[in-house]
Amino acid sequence: MDNYVLEIVDIVKKAINDPNINLDEELKHYHEKDIADAYLELSKEEQDYFRDHIDEQFLSDIFAYFAEENIEVIEELPNEKIADIVELMDADDAKDVLDELDENKQDEVMDLIEGEIKEDLELINSFNDDEIGSIMTTNYIDIRSDLTIKDAMRRVIKMAKENDNVKTLIAVNRDNEYLGTVDLKDLIKARAKDDLESIIRQNTPFLYAHDLIDDSIEKIIDYNMDMIPVIDENKKLLGALTSSDVVELVDDTLSEDYAKLAGLSSEDDLDESLFSSVKKRIPWLIVLIILSIGVSMVISLFENVVATIATIMFFQSLVLDMAGNVGTQSLAVTVRVISNSEISKKDEKKLIFKEIRVGFLNGLILAVVSFIVVLSFLCIKHEEIITGNGFNIYDCLKVCGTTSLALVTAMTLSSLFGTVVPIVLRKLKVDPAAASGPFITTLNDCIAVVCYYSLALLMFMTILL
Repeated sequence: MDNYVLEIVDIVKKAINDPNINLDEELKHYHEKDIADAYLELSKEEQDYFRDHIDEQFLSDIFAYFAEENIEVIEELPNEKIADIVELMDADDAKDVLDELDENKQDEVMDLIEGEIKEDLELINSFNDDEIGSIMTTNYIDIRSDLTIKDAMRRVIKMAKENDNVKTLIAVNRDNEYLGTVDLKDLIKARAKDDLESIIRQNTPFLYAHDLIDDSIEKIIDYNMDMIPVIDENKKLLGALTSSDVVELVDDTLSEDYAKLAGLSSEDDLDESLFSSVKKRIPWLIVLIILSIGVSMVISLFENVVATIATIMFFQSLVLDMAGNVGTQSLAVTVRVISNSEISKKDEKKLIFKEIRVGFLNGLILAVVSFIVVLSFLCIKHEEIITGNGFNIYDCLKVCGTTSLALVTAMTLSSLFGTVVPIVLRKLKVDPAAASGPFITTLNDCIAVVCYYSLALLMFMTILL
C-alpha cells in the first residue's frame, strides 16, 4: 500500500475521533486516485463518516475512479446518493459509472438525475458505442469569437471553477459553430486592445461525433493534442476529447486488439461468469478444432514416412513451433502497421517483402543451429534411423537436412502468410486482429507439416517409394 494511502486512512481515523479536523482541508492536497484507494481500506462505519464529512463535488471526483473497477462501492449506495454524486461528475465519467451499474438500477438512478448533466448524458447516449460521440466529454471551456480579450478572460476564470480542462479553449461563433482553438497562454499574453480572432488557430483538427472510434485513433494519436473538439455535421460544437480520454481510449483499444489476437471477442474480466467466458471463447475454438483435424489428416497422408522413419517424429514440434512463432511475429507487426496508418500498395509490398526476408534469414540461422544440435543428438543416441539399416551417419545427415530445410521453408512461408492474411482481411472489411490470430496459428501448423514431411519424403525417396 502506498504511503499516501496509509496517510489518508490515518487522517480519516483521526477525524472520526477529533471533530476539529476538517477532512476537506486535510485531503485537498492528495490526489483523488489515492483517496479512492484509501476509501477501500476503510471499514463500513469509516466509509459512512467519510461520505458525510466530505464536500460532494470532491466526493464525486473521488468516486469517478470507481467507474470501471470496484463499481460495487457505488452500487451499494442508495439510488438518491448515487444520483447526487453522478450529477456532479463530468458527463463522460457519469456515463462510465451508469454503464457499469445493473440495468434496473441504472434506469432508476437516471430517473433521479436532474439538471444539465442529464441533457449531456442523453446527448452522449444518443451515439452508438463505436462512435466518437459516445466517449466525448462536455468538460471544456468555449469562448465566442466576438468577445474582447478581457471578456474572454473573465469567462475562462468563471468557467474554470467547473471545468478543469483549461489549457486549450474552443472558439465558436454566435451560433455555436466551431471556429478553432485558443491556447490559454496566448490569451494570457494578449493585450486588451488585441482582437480575439487574431489568436484563434482556425485550422486545428476536429472530429465528427459520428466518426467511428477505430477509424479515428490514428488521427487522435498523431496530433497529440490536449483536447480535440467534437462537432456535428453542421459544425456545431458538441463536446471534446481530452488527453486523458485519449490515453484511456488507446489503452482500451490495445487491450481489445490483444484479446482479438487471442481469438476472443473482447477482454476477459476477473468477475465474469463461467458461462460468459466460455461463450466468448468457444466460437473460435470450434473453428480451430476443425482446422486442427485438417492438419491431422494432412499428417496421415505421410503415414508411410512416419512408419518407416520413426525418428522423424522427434523433430516435428520443433518445425511447427518455430513456424508458428515467426508467423505470429509477422502477424503482430502487420496488424500494428495497418491499424495505425493508411498504407499504400507500394508500402504493402515493401512490408511483405521485408517480412519474407526476415523470416528467411531467421530460418537460415536457426537451420544451422538445428542441424548441429540434431546431428549431435542423433550421434549421441546412436540408434538406427531406418528400421533394419542399423546406425548410419548418412541417414542422420538426411534427418538433419530435412529439419533444417523445413525450418527455412516453413518460417519463410509463415512470415509471408502472417503478413498477407491480415492485409487481405482488411481489404475484405474484416477486422484483421479478430480473425488473423487463431487462423494464422493453425495455418502455420499446416504449412510446417506439409513442408517437413514433403522434404522427408524427398530425402528418403529411394526407400519410401
